[in-house]
Amino acid sequence: MDKKIKEAFDSVTADKELKEKIEDYVIRYVRNHDEKQTTKKKIRKKQIGFALSLALIFMILGSFIYQQPVSAVSIDSTSSIEIYFNQFHRVVDVVKYDENGELSTAEINVTNKNFEEVIEEILTTTKSEEVYITVASSDEETSTQMINKLSHHQEMMQNMQIYQSTKETMQEARDCGTSMGRMHAMHQLQESDIEDSQSDIEGESTKDLMKAAEKHHQEMMEGNGMHHHGEKNSGHMKHHNHK
Repeated sequence: MDKKIKEAFDSVTADKELKEKIEDYVIRYVRNHDEKQTTKKKIRKKQIGFALSLALIFMILGSFIYQQPVSAVSIDSTSSIEIYFNQFHRVVDVVKYDENGELSTAEINVTNKNFEEVIEEILTTTKSEEVYITVASSDEETSTQMINKLSHHQEMMQNMQIYQSTKETMQEARDCGTSMGRMHAMHQLQESDIEDSQSDIEGESTKDLMKAAEKHHQEMMEGNGMHHHGEKNSGHMKHHNHK
């Protein structure tokens, strides 16, 4: 660029000293302008890079938060389905267990569906006459909302029991790789006066455990002179029955 400027000034007829001063001024101006443009481009690139980095961080954090389970529904009958929901009430994980609480290879595709959709889909296809549903959440209000929505299905089904468990039981079941319904039933029987050993309880099928826990609950309520309707806080669980 400097060479072109000098060549351009060579063709100009004027005082030599004046030409040189003007030539130097033009060269300095062009250089400063180019440096400013280069600096602006560098700043702009840094700003764009920073914005993209922030966007990437927010995307990663958003994905992490979206995938975090904060509540769960355990549907137990002859087998069990454990459904985990995020804070937006969307399904983020589904696990199936066999009648003994062991992981099953059967698959069910309900990921990203909302609470009402997945419950409707599962309950309308279940063939078992007895269904036990256990709910838990890190937020008490969310648990109450889930139970209220389940009550609609409970009125239509012949024999459906709803239980409210705790976030601790939900996490314990997830860590142990078993259904939350089975875990909370085991807690109820272990804390009761039923004379069963730990190994006897763990060896029972999930359905039998749920039946035993329900029977014990009924006996406790009858012994306390209470009706079976309503709810009772019993250790790790609240029981709901609107039949």
